[in-house]
Amino acid sequence: MPRIDDFLKAAGESPIYSNPQGGDRQQSTEKQESSDSNKEPKSGIDFAPYLREPKYTLDDVILPETTRHQVDLILAELKYQDLIYKEWGMGEKHKLDKALSINFSGPPGTGKTLTAEALAHALELKILVVPYQQLESKYVGETPKNIANAFEFASSNNAVLFFDEADSFLGKRLENVTQSTDTAVNLTRSVMIVQLSSYEGIVIFATNLIRNYDPAFISRIRRKVQFDLPDEEARAKIWQAQIPSKLPLDKNSVNDSVNFALLAKEFDEISGRDIKNAVFQAVVAAACEDKPKEEKRVTQYHFTKAIAEVIEANKAVSKPEFTVTPVEGEVRLPPEPPDTASNN
Repeated sequence: MPRIDDFLKAAGESPIYSNPQGGDRQQSTEKQESSDSNKEPKSGIDFAPYLREPKYTLDDVILPETTRHQVDLILAELKYQDLIYKEWGMGEKHKLDKALSINFSGPPGTGKTLTAEALAHALELKILVVPYQQLESKYVGETPKNIANAFEFASSNNAVLFFDEADSFLGKRLENVTQSTDTAVNLTRSVMIVQLSSYEGIVIFATNLIRNYDPAFISRIRRKVQFDLPDEEARAKIWQAQIPSKLPLDKNSVNDSVNFALLAKEFDEISGRDIKNAVFQAVVAAACEDKPKEEKRVTQYHFTKAIAEVIEANKAVSKPEFTVTPVEGEVRLPPEPPDTASNN
C-alpha cells in the first residue's frame, strides 16, 4: 500500500521530511533551542510509548456491509491516488486538502478502534494512539501545545494519527466565555481546527457522541463512517471469530451442542465487544467446572448464560441515576393529616 509521502506527491505537495531544510532534525532542533532561549518549552509528553505496530488486520474486522463498504472506499482513495490526483487533476483543484481525515462514530464496542488499527496495517504504517488523559492539562495553554506536538510526532514518524474519544477535543466551542478555563477550551478547539486544516497525513477520529462535535470539525473531515450494532449475519461471524482452534467445544450432545447461528438469532442489539466478553465468561465458567480437564467442554449453555449476564449488566449500567435537585427559597410542606386518635 502507498505511504503518506506518496499520498502527498500525488496531491502535488512536497513529501514530509523531518527537516525540510536538510540536515539532521535533532541537530537542527538543538541549534534552534540554543539560539532562542526565550521560547516556551515544548510539551513534555513522550509520545514514543504510544506509537506501535498495528495489532489487527482487516481479516480481524467483521462489520455490517454498509460500514465495510465505507472502509473499502478509504483504502481505494489511497490505492488509486495517482489516478485521482494526477491523471484526473484533483490535486490541482484541491491543493489545501492535504490530509485524509476520517471519523468513526457509533455505539461503544462496534469496532471503531479495531478498524483504525486494521487500516494502519493495510497501509503498512504504524499507528499513534493519542492518550487523551495525557494530552489534557490543568495548565492553561498546555493542552493545545500537546495536541500540536501529537500531530508533529505522527508526521515525523509517518504514522496514522488516531484520536479516541474525539468529542473531548472536537466539541462545540463556548459562546459565553466567563473565565480562563472557558478561554482554554476554545483555544484547544481552535488549535485542533488549525492542525486538521494543515496536517499532511492520515488522521482518524473515533467517538460515541458525534452529536457533541463542533460543526466546524464536521465540515473538515473528509470521510465519515458510521458504525452500527452488528446484524444477525455479522453477529454469527463475530461469535465464531472469538473461538480459538484449541478451545474444546461441545459438538456431540443434542441440547448443549454449540450453535453460533442460533446465538446470533436469539440475542440481538449487542455489540462485538459484548460477544467477546460473553465468550470469555463462558470459557471461564467451563474451566471452573468440577470435572477432569479432559472432560471439560464449552457448551451452548455456557454461551447462552454468559451473553444473558452481559446484557443484564449493560441494562444496569444504562439505568438513569437518581439525582437530587436543590431548590432555592422556602419550600412549603403539605399539611399534616388530622390526628384522629386524639378526637376519640
